[in-house]
Amino acid sequence: MEKLRKITGALAAGALLLALTMYAPEAAAGVRLGLRTAAGTALPALFPFFVAGPLMVRTGLAAAAGRLLARPFRRVYGLPGTGAAALALGLLGGYPVGAQATVQLFQAGQLSREEAEQLLGFTNCSGPAFLVGMCGSAVCGSVRTGFVLYAIHAAAALLSGLALTRGKSGGRKPPRPVPAEPFPAAFTSAVSDGMATALKVTAFIVFFAVLLSLAEAVGVLGVFAAALTPLLRLAGLPGPATDAAARGLLELTNGLAALPALGLGARELLPLMSLLTGFGGLSVHCQTLSLLTGTGLSTRTYWAGKVLHAALSYALASIWCTALPQSTPVFAPAAASGPASALFPAAAAFVLILFSIRYGKMAKDAL
Repeated sequence: MEKLRKITGALAAGALLLALTMYAPEAAAGVRLGLRTAAGTALPALFPFFVAGPLMVRTGLAAAAGRLLARPFRRVYGLPGTGAAALALGLLGGYPVGAQATVQLFQAGQLSREEAEQLLGFTNCSGPAFLVGMCGSAVCGSVRTGFVLYAIHAAAALLSGLALTRGKSGGRKPPRPVPAEPFPAAFTSAVSDGMATALKVTAFIVFFAVLLSLAEAVGVLGVFAAALTPLLRLAGLPGPATDAAARGLLELTNGLAALPALGLGARELLPLMSLLTGFGGLSVHCQTLSLLTGTGLSTRTYWAGKVLHAALSYALASIWCTALPQSTPVFAPAAASGPASALFPAAAAFVLILFSIRYGKMAKDAL
């Protein structure tokens, strides 16, 4: 098996080199697109939070918040109160700030290995700057829709955490206190750490933009989109959404940017956007995994959490669009979304939520 993995990796590297040589103009266009995305969208929204996370840990603010929130957070999620700081940063800062904060807390001794792995399952989220600015304003032309998406995204994250962690780690002693660093030293170290994280994030955004350009030029993207078609139809989503979904599962921003040209109505667009932002995309996951390098933390709960987050985001958005169709008149009217086609996703969504809460923890423990 190990030999097969080595051979597969070597073949993939060779295929990438060949594609970069044969489609050099497309690769260069991907680099330019990735740099524009990083400089224009990702870093302005994320970099301040890349600094804020380490600063909270180094100055002792995360530990203080943990002591304040210890009882309610442990009662709901069975985790130390310091985890609430990572959850707050994840919900406010966006990908991969929550994972960065969790790793910082684990390395500072505020979380055990098991607790950090559980926390990774639901703290790595998309933030309001991205959901309101990119999804709401840029894609849908409505800030209101962005706030609806953010509320759905946050609720799905909290439900995912409930399914993955409730009742665990109840008997663990409080984490050992960590001496707070002087603010000047903490600030300079936090800025350095934030810049290092920003460079990693930029590198993955640019590289996945190149991969998308190559996949489109070679035809792999079309094959991937065709493979997704049955799943999207099962979820009640139209065929034209497959290309954008394929892009979004690889690189989130690129996939979302392709949605306006599809002419989808609210009942198709909102659940699809919720699913994509809940999952995050392979580029986001690579950014997160780069932060875990050298920590020894397992990613099994993380992957289970992202799949569950995506499913719950889709489910909640479907219920919203079906139950309250007139409450968010911010999309063009759906072309052919009859009552039957809208009720199926909502009914499936309701069953999915009940199933997730009841069996999510059992599925996670079985991994």
